[in-house]
Amino acid sequence: MTSTLRACVALVVLAVLSTFSGAVRAQAPAVQLGTINFPTSAKPAAQAPFLTGVKALFNFEFDLAGEAFLQAEKADPDFALGYWGEAMSYNHPLWAEQDLAKARRAMEKLAPTAAARSAKAPAGKERMLVESIEVLFGAGDKLTRDIAYADAMKRVHEKYAADDEIATFYALSLLGTARPGDKSIRNAMQAAAIVEGVFQRHPNHPGAAHYIIHAFDDPDHAILALPAARAYSKIAPSAAHALHMPSHIFVQLGMWDDVIASNIVAYKAADDLAAAKGLPRGREDFHTLGWLQYAYLQEGKFDDAARALATAKAVADKDTSPRVRDGYAAMNARQVVETAKWEPLALPGGAVRDGGAPGYDGSAAYVLAAGLSAAHLGDLTTAKVALDKLTAMRTQAESGSNAYRARPFSIMEKEVAAEIAVAQKDPATAEKLLKEATAIEMALDAPSGPTEPIKPSFELYGDLLLSMNRAKDAAAQFEQSLLRTPNRRASVQGLQRATGSRTTTAGGQ
Repeated sequence: MTSTLRACVALVVLAVLSTFSGAVRAQAPAVQLGTINFPTSAKPAAQAPFLTGVKALFNFEFDLAGEAFLQAEKADPDFALGYWGEAMSYNHPLWAEQDLAKARRAMEKLAPTAAARSAKAPAGKERMLVESIEVLFGAGDKLTRDIAYADAMKRVHEKYAADDEIATFYALSLLGTARPGDKSIRNAMQAAAIVEGVFQRHPNHPGAAHYIIHAFDDPDHAILALPAARAYSKIAPSAAHALHMPSHIFVQLGMWDDVIASNIVAYKAADDLAAAKGLPRGREDFHTLGWLQYAYLQEGKFDDAARALATAKAVADKDTSPRVRDGYAAMNARQVVETAKWEPLALPGGAVRDGGAPGYDGSAAYVLAAGLSAAHLGDLTTAKVALDKLTAMRTQAESGSNAYRARPFSIMEKEVAAEIAVAQKDPATAEKLLKEATAIEMALDAPSGPTEPIKPSFELYGDLLLSMNRAKDAAAQFEQSLLRTPNRRASVQGLQRATGSRTTTAGGQ
């Protein structure tokens, strides 16, 4: 081959490779987080990552948001909203979580004082947004600051009523003022009304669909969010949280096939992200995996649920962090309780039962399962150890500032004590304890997902009443359970036994 011919061949090969490389790049999936319209004063190079950051915030992908805002800061160091966004990535409003120190450091990169930070932002909505987080990351307890921030966002919304991004952030600030046990739904309904309007105008808006779901996340209102849940499952396929969130509504409606489908894709996305970014395990990935296991259990697909549990165990075997450890322990506990395949569960923590699953003092669900299992197996010594541990957990929770947090421990304590009483042939004491447990549970919010405690006290009480040949009273307990947790398998089957019905639990509504 002549040198000229070789050169021609080389040029052809390079051209083909270049074309192929371009095609591969074109086929690479872009990050899909929904669509927003948020014009700012940023330089063009900063505007694109800024928009990605805001969309990530709307989807609760806080790690992705933080990275995007850092890129915006680098592209335009004088762009105030870049630092605003970075600070916002450290606030998790609906989880009442916040890394205050990191948020303040992000703000101080813009300027050292509130006045100087305000002056760095252009007058108008950008300045008002920068000023609004001074109270969010200012002095006082978290709830006080959340309320003050919602008030600040109300003023921004009133001035820029036609701005849908401001409206969405205002709706989120309203949702962020809620706390467990707060029976007022005024802010949630106001938030829902705001984002419903945004959703109608912009059906691909991630925050609008997302916050409709949060606003209606209870069995009484969930049906109102079903269209948003269906839409949100497609709006932001790059966000694991967005793929999971529709299942909040599906669980509230007992739509188990949909819960399964939602969390299969959500778990893969969360697992992939954790691996790619080196994120801590046990947050989004175990959350979705636990919901997947729960849905399988509700359809009686115990083998599929066991495979989800095995996936969790494989992670827990490598990662001994408390979040992973307790997440796996809770899933292990749910598998035992939901299947009623009672087996010895080791207590105290550190001991290992057959099969290698350790017992964990930090997981109340595991302690509950250990106590219920032991009582059913006639091992009252272990059952009483579990009871003592739950009593200690309740006492510790009561000594804190959040009395609401102690109530689930009190329910679990009474459940184990009742099962011990049943084992001791003392149904009167068992009934007294379970009547008290159901009264406490009635005062709790309905579960926002899988049941907590993992065994509803209504079901235990219903089973006890059936054993006492009080079918009508038992039916009332199972019906009450189904009002709080629609289409839940154990409650449906309990009601069947109490009424002689042959209705079966289904994968859909």
